[in-house]
Amino acid sequence: MPPTSVCVCLSLSLPAARQDNLHSMDNHSTHGVFSSKHVNASLAERSHRIKMAAEMGLVRSSRGRHWSRALGRRLLQREGITGCGCKNAALSTSSNVFEDLGVREIEDDAAEIETRVRALQRLVPGGEELGLERLFEETADYIEALQGQVSAMRAMSCLLDGLEREKRMMGK
Repeated sequence: MPPTSVCVCLSLSLPAARQDNLHSMDNHSTHGVFSSKHVNASLAERSHRIKMAAEMGLVRSSRGRHWSRALGRRLLQREGITGCGCKNAALSTSSNVFEDLGVREIEDDAAEIETRVRALQRLVPGGEELGLERLFEETADYIEALQGQVSAMRAMSCLLDGLEREKRMMGK
């Protein structure tokens, strides 16, 4: 890969061995890794690339968390894959850029959530006709009602158990 096609955010999608090589370089040897365009970039552009790299690192380090997937989606929408100044050729060296950002996980999570919502709709009486927000409200009310029933049954059970004991004691 030509040295002019590497940038900070690319290291997030490189294999670990390649990342180690990039991170082990000191500041004096970076001229071989970064193009003159990157070195001479304005402070605002550099700041933007650093922030993008930091956010992408955060996304990768907390894989699977809801907020990290949302952050990854936002970064993709806001910046696109090449939004940090990388050349397309550099990004094409990693065929798993989307997978690295958790896009496949997001799709899998969406399918799993849809399955769970359907199951919840079947459990809550009348849930099939409800939208998601209303389903959650109804679920909360239904759970409270069930908890009330359980409490009433426990109280009745204790009462009947107490009556049974008294009956046995009187019969002795």
